[in-house]
Amino acid sequence: MNRLEWILGIILVVLLLVVAALSLTFWFRNDRTAVSAPSSSNSATIIAQRADDIAPTSEYDGRSAIIAYAAALKTAESWQADAQILTAQATWPQGATAQELREGETSWGFTFYAPSAQKIAVFSVVEDTAVLVSQGEHQQTEPLLSASGWNLDSDEAVETFLAGGGNRFLADNGVSTLTMSLLASDVEENGRLEWQIALFSHQTGQAFTMRLDATSGEILSTNPET
Repeated sequence: MNRLEWILGIILVVLLLVVAALSLTFWFRNDRTAVSAPSSSNSATIIAQRADDIAPTSEYDGRSAIIAYAAALKTAESWQADAQILTAQATWPQGATAQELREGETSWGFTFYAPSAQKIAVFSVVEDTAVLVSQGEHQQTEPLLSASGWNLDSDEAVETFLAGGGNRFLADNGVSTLTMSLLASDVEENGRLEWQIALFSHQTGQAFTMRLDATSGEILSTNPET
């Protein structure tokens, strides 16, 4: 890829992160364990506050979350040696088929926290290349869970999500957008790394969400309940 293609790829990832953050913030806002993005009075603005359109289908090869994480971690540790994952986020293009979703592969955005510097940074991963997007000051008040407990990759998480109600939602609600976020900030102090996944229908305005234990694969909750 030439330089222009990489720039366009990074812009696409940022747009996808905007949609992911907005979707998860809206649909999980009534869940006491949901966290859409790190926030504090001195946190940097790491994503835009609004997106008018869903990004078009990516022309880039996707990766699963754990594979993309390896690239992100290497770059993050070059940024700060003690960088730890805080969140991973992705959005699939509007209208992606169940089979495309089931592959669990797309471009990803990762937020890392560096305790020694008290900073966070956002990295985009397009194919196998991770790029620093933004960084800022941040005080992390909740414990961070180790990524060593992250066993459930994005393809497995999406498969569970679809089998647990997502397939029916797609059949009933038509063209939809899927967003998912891995949360390593232990807000509830229960020691669980969590996947939060949501499907939003642009035709009906309905949504289906699920929380998964990213270590065991256990379904923690769905909304609506199944």
